[in-house]
Amino acid sequence: MVRDADVSRTAAYRCWPQREDFLADVLAALAEHALPTASTRGARATGVVRRAVGDDPSTLRMEAGRRAALLRAVSASADDDLLADRDEDRRWRLYLTLAMAVPSLPAGPQRDRVVAAVDRAERTVRARLAENYQRLFGLFGFTSTVGYGELAAIGLALMRGYVVGGHAGAGTGSPGTGYALLVDGAAAPSDPGEWDEARCRGLLDELDAPDLFVAEPVSGGE
Repeated sequence: MVRDADVSRTAAYRCWPQREDFLADVLAALAEHALPTASTRGARATGVVRRAVGDDPSTLRMEAGRRAALLRAVSASADDDLLADRDEDRRWRLYLTLAMAVPSLPAGPQRDRVVAAVDRAERTVRARLAENYQRLFGLFGFTSTVGYGELAAIGLALMRGYVVGGHAGAGTGSPGTGYALLVDGAAAPSDPGEWDEARCRGLLDELDAPDLFVAEPVSGGE
């Protein structure tokens, strides 16, 4: 690796006197880019949600119909995150490898650097997922009975389980089902009344945005 980088061994040893220092810096650098984030926003994620909701505004008039649409959107997004995007899948595996490597590192400043890097990566993704949940819940007339940060943390733990199970041959199946159950349990109506056709069409118009998730989060739970 030193040879490939075209630096002298002397220079490398000045930067990393101990092998553990070098490994810690490599692991910390990998952790910064380990957790997947691309599929949580953008045109692709918006398109997945839009197709899951459908084109018939009449299905959104009643609370039950909006809940069903929200669950379809969340389920489809979860399946797309894990099953359809191979780059995201590789990042998940890298993240899990790092997370499992941390306990084996000896206590000390090197381990602390890796732990801090993994923690920063997790907090970044949790914050983004929390905003996404808040945005979706609000669009469909719901709020969360638990904090959106907590909801995101549970969702992240769910995805870890699906990734580990899938690569261990455990046959965990589609993650969409688990995410739909999670959201269904947390979603409480903030606007339980019947929506008129204009409002239903307004929701569909919002879902036609180039990137649904760049909008300001809708107010709801903390």
